[in-house]
Amino acid sequence: MNQGERVWAGLTGDTIAALATPAGAGGIGIVRISGQRAWEVGLKLFRPRRGGCLTAGEIPERQLLLGELLDPENGRVIDEVLCAFFRGPRSYTTEDVVEIQGHGGPAVTRRALEACLAQGCRLARPGEFTLRAFLGGRLDLAQAEAVAELVGARSQTEAGLALAGLKGGLGQRLAPVRAAILRAAAALEAAIDFPEEMEALAGPALAGELEAAALGPLRVLLAERRQRRLFREGARVVLCGRPNVGKSSLFNAILGCGRALVSALAGTTRDYLEEAVVLGGVATRLVDTAGLGLGQGGGEAEEVERLGQESARELARAAELRLVVLDGASGLNGQDMRVLHETQGLPRLVAVNKADLGAAWDLAELGAVGIGASEALRVSARDGAGLEGLCLALGKMLCGGQPEPQAGEVVASARQAEALGRAIMALDAAAAALVSADLAVELASVELGEALAALGEVDGQGAPDELIEAVFSQFCLGK
Repeated sequence: MNQGERVWAGLTGDTIAALATPAGAGGIGIVRISGQRAWEVGLKLFRPRRGGCLTAGEIPERQLLLGELLDPENGRVIDEVLCAFFRGPRSYTTEDVVEIQGHGGPAVTRRALEACLAQGCRLARPGEFTLRAFLGGRLDLAQAEAVAELVGARSQTEAGLALAGLKGGLGQRLAPVRAAILRAAAALEAAIDFPEEMEALAGPALAGELEAAALGPLRVLLAERRQRRLFREGARVVLCGRPNVGKSSLFNAILGCGRALVSALAGTTRDYLEEAVVLGGVATRLVDTAGLGLGQGGGEAEEVERLGQESARELARAAELRLVVLDGASGLNGQDMRVLHETQGLPRLVAVNKADLGAAWDLAELGAVGIGASEALRVSARDGAGLEGLCLALGKMLCGGQPEPQAGEVVASARQAEALGRAIMALDAAAAALVSADLAVELASVELGEALAALGEVDGQGAPDELIEAVFSQFCLGK
């Protein structure tokens, strides 16, 4: 069996159906059917507006047909729909496929799906349509993962990177690497199996070929990932500061909505709030935290405040960037200095809030704690003064001065990068064995096998069943 077929044995023999658009009210709802009986089911449910019922030989493929979706049990019309028939392998799943596009009301789409299930279809599992495309050879594993990433993209940059992956960019870059490893493995196997008939193996030369054709390109891929990781996976920016400096107000102002509770009373925020926002092309989780100061209450109230501050410090330490908020309308105090000390040496930007109330101190005072003028900005969460510049500065810091990825640029995911890292380690070990004085051919051969297995975890060639199952289980239902 091919990769993944043992785990999913029997699934490709079923005809499956699922809602391919999000549940809930909408302008359109699409039910997708795939499998050996897809056309049979589609013909029972769909009646074209013109020409009456169709037979399989009369269906125009890959065209939208206007008609009605029927309940085959009683002949009643469920919805007015558009229907398209695709004959495998020229379909998304490489199987026969029918897509029914109707109105997006929950009751209508639910009834359409129930009609499919009543005709013997099985409800598709998460990711099963794309799994069938993978098993049918239409997509490699990296492309299949890109489908899920494109569906879940939170920014235009993320969507662009996912689209590049869907077009097979990563597989194209790995193909010559795999070919180079296979050539080296073949030479080693020949030297092991036919030592008398083969010339002396030039280990250092073979190691040099591996370095140029395999190790070098893989190292470049990982270096590009380090530079572009945040564009693909997003970042976390944590607002921190003493109580009542306006962190929650600034949080709301950046989001453009009143997400956090704002009060003149100190300590309003006891737990953290987290919301999504795009800064500088980077999908960001913006986090509002409890004020870092001295306990104001007693007993249980002080304990809750202490726990909130501990959570705030943990979040700040783990974040990609910290936005330290200070009160520009009142003087700096010991609590401010403690926050600045705790974030020293970590990527941070200082927002001096309440600019609308006038400046009580000069930004030059921050030089005493190692903060330059370019690292601090005056803003007003109340009237929005300086807010645009703050967001631009946050985006620039997140990107580290790197430009956004170009169209078509491929960036490996965290899972893919981990597998590529293991491939590099195995190739390093193989090269070392080839240049050693003892020329450990058998050891080098084993390491090349490990490298090929690691590459298989990226493109799916020879990937273990457990990995295939884990990847597709993360997909949404209907994709």
